[in-house]
Amino acid sequence: MKYSYYSGCSLHTTAKEFNISTQVIMKELGVELEELKDWSCCGGSIAGGVSHDMGMALAARNVVLAQNQNLDLVASCSGCYNKSAKAAKALEDPKERAKITAVLEDMGMEVSDNNIKVKNIVDVLINDIDYTGKIKHPLTGLKVACYYGCLMTRPDDITGWDSPLYPMSMDKLSEICGAEAVDFRAKTKCCGGPILVHQKEVAYELTKALLDEAKSLNADCIVLACPLCATNLEIRQKEIEKYYNVSYNLPIVYITELIGLALGISPQTLGMNKHVLSVKAVIDKVKNNPLVAA
Repeated sequence: MKYSYYSGCSLHTTAKEFNISTQVIMKELGVELEELKDWSCCGGSIAGGVSHDMGMALAARNVVLAQNQNLDLVASCSGCYNKSAKAAKALEDPKERAKITAVLEDMGMEVSDNNIKVKNIVDVLINDIDYTGKIKHPLTGLKVACYYGCLMTRPDDITGWDSPLYPMSMDKLSEICGAEAVDFRAKTKCCGGPILVHQKEVAYELTKALLDEAKSLNADCIVLACPLCATNLEIRQKEIEKYYNVSYNLPIVYITELIGLALGISPQTLGMNKHVLSVKAVIDKVKNNPLVAA
């Protein structure tokens, strides 16, 4: 099994552990990821706000690179996946395709007719791979709150592989690993990531609501697959604690790291030492699991 792989900007900066763990577990599972040659920023939500056509062309550029490699495109970052999937759909529309083609031709690129799919890493892990027989270190006793955010499964006509309202893919992946997925009702509510800079207080309030619910459910950590969500939930967690005079100390873990631990891969190899907020409590709980030790 082989895919083209678009890591995107965040996985080389603030979310290196996501990139590392993605590549490590896929190799362990016998899946080849061929990184896009000469990939570029997908434009996120910023480029589209300046120019729809330019924003769509930026994302489509990576889709075209995958078409040239004639491989389905996998993106780990929810934002990169969402924007790339929209671009792939736009290329199927004659009017949108014409506008995108005009921009890409100015870049010296030719749009291919190869039909490929754009997939999120969670979609691949739940629908394309069966690793139930490869679990070496079941995460029994670990309680996780799976957080999907706004972009992973929305809108349904772009994604379509899980419920846009109450997705369960990461919950199921966590349970395959032996963990208990708590009933996290806020799993698709916005964390405030896009408004963090210009409406910090509102973003803090949105993030706090997620942390409050996860804590009330006695979750040992929040599991996610979005670097932007991790920015609020992990990197800003200490700021939020200080702002509201509360205490969470709640580890934020990528789903690929969780799977890696269950596959018996060391935390260091998965890049878990690169987290801003320590995930030692999760590692210790898994390591000290009496059922595993026995």
